Amino acid sequence: MKKSLLTSFLLFGIFTGNAQIFDRIKNAAKNTAERKAENKSGDIVDKGLDKVEEGIENIFKKKDKSNNSNSQSGNTNSSGANQNTTQNGNTDYSQYKGSTFIPGKNVLFFEDFATARLGTGNTNWHMYEYDPSADFERPNVRTISASGGNWLKMPRKGFVFPNSFKNLPDQFTLEFDLYADPQTMSEMEGGLRANFVALDDRKEYNMYFASEPSIELDVHPHGSTKFVYISAQSEYNSNISKKELLFENTFKSDWNTGAINRVSIDRNGKQVTLYLNGKEMLNIPNGLSKKAQYNLIFSTNMWGDGMYMSNIRLAGNIPNATQEIKTAGKFVTNSIYFDVNSSRIKPESWATLNNTAQAIKATSGNILIVGHTDSDGPDDANLKLSQSRAASVKNTLVREFGIEASRLISDGKGESQPVTSNNTASGKAQNRRVEFIKQ
Repeated sequence: MKKSLLTSFLLFGIFTGNAQIFDRIKNAAKNTAERKAENKSGDIVDKGLDKVEEGIENIFKKKDKSNNSNSQSGNTNSSGANQNTTQNGNTDYSQYKGSTFIPGKNVLFFEDFATARLGTGNTNWHMYEYDPSADFERPNVRTISASGGNWLKMPRKGFVFPNSFKNLPDQFTLEFDLYADPQTMSEMEGGLRANFVALDDRKEYNMYFASEPSIELDVHPHGSTKFVYISAQSEYNSNISKKELLFENTFKSDWNTGAINRVSIDRNGKQVTLYLNGKEMLNIPNGLSKKAQYNLIFSTNMWGDGMYMSNIRLAGNIPNATQEIKTAGKFVTNSIYFDVNSSRIKPESWATLNNTAQAIKATSGNILIVGHTDSDGPDDANLKLSQSRAASVKNTLVREFGIEASRLISDGKGESQPVTSNNTASGKAQNRRVEFIKQ
């Protein structure tokens, strides 16, 4: 039955003259034949045929891909968040309201791939690709149609890690933007995996098996649907040196198809929690049961292709805005995020804004809001941008959290008061900040 349906689709593709559809179905049939020849699991073959049958209507509806050559840069990590904008231009925070994820305050590592280089030698990112094929785009840094900025196109099968950072602390938050090409992603095999591995030499990492203590967090969207499979596996738990499934679930409506999604991870000792677009998806109290020095590795093992990531932010020290304003007279945060060269606040900033709003409500008197930028771009433009961003924060606190406008004063200092060097992506991320100063 499956072979008959596949043949019918192939003939239909020929008669309609739609070469793109024909090529996709032909490639699916070719992959199936190759896997049969290699004596792969019959279940995988059946699933491949099921994908052709069940997904054919989506193929007809899909639009041609087009790369966005208009790269954006400067004064914030970029994100295709326009779908989170209301008709009057304000940010739509509805997806993030109620989120308990609060980013760490001290930036330990940040990467927007503006200057990143991939390879196995003296590069920013070590990249290893299993079984490269001419049928798939090789790993690289590029733009995507869904968003501005620069994006790491992950290998279809392989792993990467930043050479400039290692040794994860016992407490940290990890955030990154994730995009999956809905035309080329598949629901089979895996997605993007964030791995915390007790391995000093990460070049020796084996993504199929490792005897070292580790946890593997897999975020696996299903093509053009809103389905996303999320799992957590441990290669080593207690005294058992074998892979153990800690969590798995398929969520039916939590992936923003064809758009940028935000993945956030909180590690607090043994506990590991993962959020997708502000929603808690998994919480494993004993996810890192073995006390060890863990390192960060990203990996992919996909049937399909087209997984991209950017704006990776790793930070420590969870802030307490109320306490900081009470004791120090001010609260400083670099986790209110803005669109590139814009004062529009990204929706994933909601938890930080809420934390700040509660602190202001618990404090008497007025609050001065001061915006700061990094050094990218002209001085005068950065000054205006910082002032505009501070005003945007003020308006959001009034509109979303009911703070009295008369209590808030906004100002901006541009790039004139850096807290660290602007020579690195991490330094720029620290300099892009908002201060709330008690008057």
